[in-house]
Parts: sequence; structure tokens; C-alpha cells
Amino acid sequence: MSLSDRTHAAITARIAALRARHRDLDARVAQEQKRAWRDTGVLQRLKRRRLRLKDELGRYEGLLRTRARRRLPG
Repeated sequence: MSLSDRTHAAITARIAALRARHRDLDARVAQEQKRAWRDTGVLQRLKRRRLRLKDELGRYEGLLRTRARRRLPG
């Protein structure tokens, strides 16, 4: 396995982990929003963490797209 293949695999694994964490935070946000006496501070922190994960996910996905474009001939 070349360095490029290992890098691609590492990025793909990171994306999968970030997606799982994002789904978990989605569930926690939904659970908190259903509560009759929701804690707005907790909800705000969860949403901020979810947004940071989404941003990080976008950076890694962009990196994969950039790497894929560089591999194309022409």
C-alpha cells in the first residue's frame, strides 16, 4: 500500500468517525429538544460542537475531492 493509499484510507476513516460523532450529537440535540424543561445552555453547547464537527467534516471531504481531482489525467 502506497503512502497515497494510506493517506486516503486515513482520511476516509476520519470522515467515517466524524460522521458517527455528528449522528450522535444529532440524537443528543433531538433528545434535549424534546425535554419539557430543556437546558438551553446544554443545547447551545451541543449545537456548537455539532457545527464544529460539520465544518471539520467539510474540510476532510474537500481534501478528498482535491486529491481526486489531482489524480485525474489532463
